[in-house]
Amino acid sequence: MSMESYDYLEKPYDDDLMVYDYDEKRYVLLADGTTKYSYLNLVKDWGTKDNAQCYLDLVSRVVYEVALSMKDQKYRLKEAYYLSHSKEARELMLRLFSDTVWYNRRDGGFMMAYNSGANLNQGKLIEFGIDKAISPIAKQLIKNSILGTRYFTIDINTKIKFADLDALLVYLVANTYLTQLEADEVETLADLPYNEAYDAFLLDSGEYLFTDLETLSKAVLTMKKNSTTGTW
Repeated sequence: MSMESYDYLEKPYDDDLMVYDYDEKRYVLLADGTTKYSYLNLVKDWGTKDNAQCYLDLVSRVVYEVALSMKDQKYRLKEAYYLSHSKEARELMLRLFSDTVWYNRRDGGFMMAYNSGANLNQGKLIEFGIDKAISPIAKQLIKNSILGTRYFTIDINTKIKFADLDALLVYLVANTYLTQLEADEVETLADLPYNEAYDAFLLDSGEYLFTDLETLSKAVLTMKKNSTTGTW
């Protein structure tokens, strides 16, 4: 399954509900956004807006850690990229943050893990595993999405369709995949020199599909700690 163009974001964005942390590559719910989206006044709960925002930063860390823990280690970078570049994933994270804020209301949920964990009445420790960090509802939200699988099955590679072979060749030359001399020798796809950086296929529609196989590696090289120049 490929990442559809209508779902793709060139880079994460901020709005009145969430902002993106370029240092840690994650969204963070805003205190005012929580009031608007979740109907909870965290400023009242935590005393100041700064305190409330610090709490929401912790919520973000916990939710991301739980979500990424579902994946095999070799797929986690791909999932982190997906979470930063998918409109659908952004909406999912907003719902997970909101649910987790409600779950932790009155020192419940994952906040209990930051206490002693001691049951003084029974004289024993209570274990708080990662499975207790989010609510049953949040677990179901994750289970029903791509986040809930051990493997990452979405193709995050950039894809571009071209009306004909000539248009594809122009693109390949312009982006230094081919020289003009090499392009002049190409009459069919079979004539394209092998290049591990991309794939090109002729679709049933007669269009040509270009797939950038280095989408993730390029993104890693160009990601910055700056919302103006960073890609994620």
